[in-house]
Amino acid sequence: MGEFWEIPLALLCVCGLAFILWWLFGLLLRPLPGRAAKIVLSGRGNGEHLEQMVRSFVWLRGMGLLRCPIVIADMGLTPAGWELALRLTARWPEVILWPASDVGDYISRT
Repeated sequence: MGEFWEIPLALLCVCGLAFILWWLFGLLLRPLPGRAAKIVLSGRGNGEHLEQMVRSFVWLRGMGLLRCPIVIADMGLTPAGWELALRLTARWPEVILWPASDVGDYISRT
């Protein structure tokens, strides 16, 4: 009869250990509290890869793995690139368009 209870007890221990490891791994990946960190993306030319980069960081924010704002630094955007950046900031309020020369001012004030 004692051997019968060893299997469920071993399964319970394995599940408990898996839960503890999952919880500790979650603590490792948990985002930092507050808005101290910022993501700065460089916007150049027509912004060829800008939308893809913004979407990937917005996806991380949606999953709860990222809490910081996303800043697009204007480093020579063409009018088409500027329009794309404006559309991205209008679509997602956590995305900010900022001149590259003043990014340091933005970071220091927030």
